[in-house]
Amino acid sequence: MTTRAWKSWAPSSIRYLVMMAAITLLACGRDTPSTAPPGAPVRLVISPAGLILDFGAQGLVRAHGIDANGRVTATVVEWSSDDSFIATVGRNDGVVIAVGAGTATVTAIAGTLQATTTVVVHPPKPPASVSVSPSVVTIVAGGVEQLTARARDIEGRPTSVSFEWSSADPAIVTVGPTDGMITGISIGTTTVTASVGDLRATAIVSVETGAFVEQWAASATASTEYTTEEWSAAQATGAPNVDGCEDDPRAWATLARDGVDWLELTYVQPVRPSEIRIHENWAVGSIVKVELKDASGSYQTIHTAQPSGAFTCPRVLTIPITGITTLVSTIRISLDQRLTLDWNEIDAVRLAGYR
Repeated sequence: MTTRAWKSWAPSSIRYLVMMAAITLLACGRDTPSTAPPGAPVRLVISPAGLILDFGAQGLVRAHGIDANGRVTATVVEWSSDDSFIATVGRNDGVVIAVGAGTATVTAIAGTLQATTTVVVHPPKPPASVSVSPSVVTIVAGGVEQLTARARDIEGRPTSVSFEWSSADPAIVTVGPTDGMITGISIGTTTVTASVGDLRATAIVSVETGAFVEQWAASATASTEYTTEEWSAAQATGAPNVDGCEDDPRAWATLARDGVDWLELTYVQPVRPSEIRIHENWAVGSIVKVELKDASGSYQTIHTAQPSGAFTCPRVLTIPITGITTLVSTIRISLDQRLTLDWNEIDAVRLAGYR
């Protein structure tokens, strides 16, 4: 075929092919599914169809609507549980928490539509270990303090049990048999024990004279803080409120995870110091120096250490103090986090001493 003959044939052939393609496309279009958006839901579907949880564990349930054509459609649902003593569920988020052994029904509701799923909660596993907090306590004669016992199963998860409390010497310290509330009776030192079955944990309790004072910080400042609210210096004031090894906004954290920083705490009652306890709740081991500041503004170092990642979280760093006769009401704690590269969070600091 000559060049001219090809050019004269090509336009008509191309027109023919284009026309046939258009006809085919239109014919196929009649059979393709509609691209219209899904309609209103006519039923709800929950996943998973059933949930099995250990006591104390959490799970998640989801629900979606199905329209009249069987297509998934976005649907807002509210959740409820028929037995909140077995399983609770977040009204809007579907988070299920196993709080008691047994079976509960969780329901999703969207208007007039409902769907249910069953939550089975296994009973708690027997405790494998127990602990008492605080493990070392000093109170005045006539003073009271609350001890707390916790039990964990073989996998380290908290388990609910009832403890029996006893004092080795009720003439020095008494304790409520079921609640762990101790009362100082006379000067001396003894142990208080929490028991469940064959498991036991003890606290050492000392009773001092009325001049003895234990106090938590009333105010705090820091070289840096993660924010001015959560993880701020102010979070290190007051009694401990973080339970366990937790990255918790109720504790102080520095701005940078590898920072070299300080935290300074001030107390209401100046005392001749006898002990400091620093409650650390995350990435412990970066405290390198602890100082006391007296009324003249002079600092005296009472503790030094090298940064280390070898300590178990959480930790109560207890520092006995002897030989300081001046009254102090300020503590400075210095951190060096360049080894651990993580925030050494401090929940609370207790200053003990004599008025």
